[in-house]
Amino acid sequence: MSIEAMRQARNAFVWNLNTDLDNIPACDKWAKMLRKNIDALDKAIAESEKQQRTWVGLTDDDMKDHRTHNFDFIHGARWAEAKLKEKNT
Repeated sequence: MSIEAMRQARNAFVWNLNTDLDNIPACDKWAKMLRKNIDALDKAIAESEKQQRTWVGLTDDDMKDHRTHNFDFIHGARWAEAKLKEKNT
């Protein structure tokens, strides 16, 4: 399910919930179900958005832009990039 489809479903549930369902005793079960579905969709949307992020690392040209062009700098930059990538996946 796309993030947009999840948002549309969530908005429909919120609209239903806001149509005075809390004031109708017979609809208490329906209102609880809507709240549960809204919470689940909020969580699914947040997780889907996190998964869509794409790691973009440094290129050799990016590193060459730095004033220090020696091997130690490039080696350190590659190490830092690997650690960041590990933390971002």
